[in-house]
Amino acid sequence: MNNSKKTENNVENDTTTFDNAIRLTGYGKFHFELVVLCAVCILSVGFQNGLSSYVFPAAMCELGLGSSDIGNLNVSFLIGGIVSSFIWGVLADLSGRKKVIMWAHLVNFAITVVCAINPYYAMLMICRFLNGFLIGAPGSIIFSYLAEFQPPKLRGAVVCYCGLFFTMAWLVLPVTAFMVLPLSVNIQMDGLFILNSWRIFLIILVIPELIVGIWILRLPESPKFHMSKGNNKVTLEILRQMYAKNTGKSEDLYPVKNLINENKPEANNKVGVDGKSSRLLKKILIGIKGLFQGPLLPITLLTCAIMFSNMFGVFGLGLWLPEFFNRFQKFQEMFPNRTATIKDLALLKPNSAVSCSPSFDNSVIMNTVAMAIVSLIYNGVSGWLTSKVDMKIVPLVSMLLGGFSSLSIYWLTSSTQNLIVSCIFQASMVTANMTIGSVVVELFPTSVGALAICLIMCAGRIGAMLSNMFFGYFMDDHCEIPIFVVAIVVLLGGLLCFLIPKKNDKNDYIGGDSIEISVIANDSS
Repeated sequence: MNNSKKTENNVENDTTTFDNAIRLTGYGKFHFELVVLCAVCILSVGFQNGLSSYVFPAAMCELGLGSSDIGNLNVSFLIGGIVSSFIWGVLADLSGRKKVIMWAHLVNFAITVVCAINPYYAMLMICRFLNGFLIGAPGSIIFSYLAEFQPPKLRGAVVCYCGLFFTMAWLVLPVTAFMVLPLSVNIQMDGLFILNSWRIFLIILVIPELIVGIWILRLPESPKFHMSKGNNKVTLEILRQMYAKNTGKSEDLYPVKNLINENKPEANNKVGVDGKSSRLLKKILIGIKGLFQGPLLPITLLTCAIMFSNMFGVFGLGLWLPEFFNRFQKFQEMFPNRTATIKDLALLKPNSAVSCSPSFDNSVIMNTVAMAIVSLIYNGVSGWLTSKVDMKIVPLVSMLLGGFSSLSIYWLTSSTQNLIVSCIFQASMVTANMTIGSVVVELFPTSVGALAICLIMCAGRIGAMLSNMFFGYFMDDHCEIPIFVVAIVVLLGGLLCFLIPKKNDKNDYIGGDSIEISVIANDSS
């Protein structure tokens, strides 16, 4: 009887693989708490990426900002994310995902609160750079942390479902702004600090970061991370805790006593961050070298190119869609008997007048909410499909849909058509962004998984910067040019998704997890 049960669970002599060991922990309270924590984390990341659309226009009058100043604030945020990309990946692969996520959130909360009450534009610039620098940690590593607790069959779907909360941030932001920003609040103290509605709004948005930073102390480090370090004893302790919390049974009843070492343990399990910048830089360079050589090179180039094209669209055209909507609506008001074209919109320059009392048109709120709801539905359906189809199908279809929808903007003639296309574009591109992250978790070995995700996110942020610069240069005179460029780049990224290997081809494609890719630990100096 016992032998048949072990055979059923694929456990022989109390020894099994890590993936099967995770499956045997069951699925219950532990995973539910983990998913909620990661959802709040992703929500806070979404706030940081989207708050500029609401905070800075409200701050323009008080701080005397122009459009170029707001552009500089956005670029500062993106540069911070690019600068920190590899640092967080190396730290996460060396010292663990949990520590990096915790400290990044707590420090970012403190910095944002300090900057929210200071009266100087220069400090706001520094704040946005540091926000981008710090939020890059949970923004990429959280998916590794979440996925490494999941059984293989649910891994992609859970990551995709949690991605809903990045989209949820776009639903919460305009509603919160609508309630907070019109408030009449003005508290000052001898030029030391100032507090008004947009600053209160900024503080409210970082409260989830404080919650995550404290809450994550309850949860363990990723068991897969410990296993990649050769710490099978610690890995089993975590798995037993998961089993007990999920099933309500004693830890001693967990059937797995030993794990099969699928990865070659790192040469030095105790390698850590010694605080020396030269040492950390060396580890970053060694880690990147490992991703760009041998069997990992093709998948590194492929995933970087796909994420570049995705973020070129979603954080390029995606940020300019409201402007297209406003121009369509303005054109129809000025010329009610004339059909608008994209070229006609170039005649309508943004209004330079700035209001000191920020208000929000109900139509703008409704359009933003509509796009968020469609994105949530699309993301939810995609999460369900992820567990039933090959992992490349969802990003492939989403990227192609995003590319064709962006191309169709050239032929739009009304704000209503623009809203429909905007909903399709945002929903498909955001979902593709999340599922590309889950693909990376599947394709790269654990010892460089976090670094790999940070690398492709860096490539994506570079794409986002270039796209914004492109739109800023051409939008007022030749807005059809960036539309076609975005469509071509996104469609090419979608076609590249055809090259993503199937799960059962993983070992042939990148050499499998048995390959010695722990290049950081192999540094003998």
